[in-house]
Amino acid sequence: MFVSSLRLVNFRSYCDATVSFGAGLNVVVGQNATGKTNLLEGAWFALRGSSPRTRREEKLITWGERFTRVELVLGGPAAGPQAVEVAYAPGQGKRARWNGVEVTSQDELRERTQVFIFVPESLLLVKGSPARRRAHLDAFAGALDARYAAAARELQTALRQRNAQLLAVRSGASPGTLDPWDVQFARAAVALGQRRRDLVAELSGRFAAAAAGLAPGVSTFVLRLNSQLAGVGYEEAALLEELRLRRPGETARGLSLFGPHRDDLRFLEVDAGEDAPGFAADEATDAGSPAFAAAALAGPACGPVDLPHGGRDLRLFGSQGEQRAAVLALLLAEQQLATARTGEQGTLFLDDVMSELDHARRRLLVRQLRCAGQAIITTTDLHYFVEEELDQATVIELPLAGSLRLGGASPSAYAAGPAPPREDAL
Repeated sequence: MFVSSLRLVNFRSYCDATVSFGAGLNVVVGQNATGKTNLLEGAWFALRGSSPRTRREEKLITWGERFTRVELVLGGPAAGPQAVEVAYAPGQGKRARWNGVEVTSQDELRERTQVFIFVPESLLLVKGSPARRRAHLDAFAGALDARYAAAARELQTALRQRNAQLLAVRSGASPGTLDPWDVQFARAAVALGQRRRDLVAELSGRFAAAAAGLAPGVSTFVLRLNSQLAGVGYEEAALLEELRLRRPGETARGLSLFGPHRDDLRFLEVDAGEDAPGFAADEATDAGSPAFAAAALAGPACGPVDLPHGGRDLRLFGSQGEQRAAVLALLLAEQQLATARTGEQGTLFLDDVMSELDHARRRLLVRQLRCAGQAIITTTDLHYFVEEELDQATVIELPLAGSLRLGGASPSAYAAGPAPPREDAL
């Protein structure tokens, strides 16, 4: 399925604007502050019920208005047009409808489509915290597989309960009272850990291929899951023994310090022939290791330098362009995996991805997008595309009618009060 049309009402810089898209490559062009990112954010909000940029949904509402609403139509040969409406109003919460029928939960909304987005904040998938990367993996997998989503929820429940009991033991309760919580946590941890391990294994080959397609012959990028559970073989009995050994330290902290809630996804550049284990320590990056000391005493080296054992971590040592390419490769890999699972190519929303790519990499990216179903890509300059690419694309120029930039409303016009009573969220 693909996004056929989108209407934004009181959404960010849009008072009431509508836009139509094609089934293939769509190029949204406009100067800065014309609403390019807001357009993609609005489409994502309709299909996911959340923003990729903020958790404070009141920020999505046009200044001075009392609600926001996004209407989106999906087209496709399989099921015919599908109409989606999502609205939010402070004090009333969020409501969603699919073909006029109320959607009962955000998880239900996410399970209906597969969509993928790159916005400036997406670089935090590489540069940010492990928690952000875990959340991204779990959100992607949970939308694909209800069992994965259930395993993630069960782990969070078990983790909260075990942490509460650790605090109780620290306050004087018997250490033996942790035993049933250890069992519950170990069962949930292994169930999620195994699914997350298998997910990364399925993504890794596709990720490497997509990354190579963006920069052929330059670097070999790989995904690695760094998980403590690998040390216990993803086995429940071994994890229980590990928890028993760690109990004094965890009780003193009042926190569970071992498990899949401490997993990390690593983006690495490796030598082409290297087969480094995904969970090995990076000896060359350890400041206390003999290898690090020898390299420091040797002084600076001129010419090519071998990559450290285990690979070069793009979070620490990657350039902005490499980090951007890694995120794009991950999204393409996720889209390919979702297509293999569901038979449908989800839409790619890509915000300003061309500006930091050179001419050759832009052509390589567009080549991949041509095989990726629908892609909606924003830019400030059509010169980032060649004439042939634009001839085959749907080009949308901003600002749209109904956006603040066009004067459809101004701060002085809408600051006076809320929308008329006939207008409502849903």
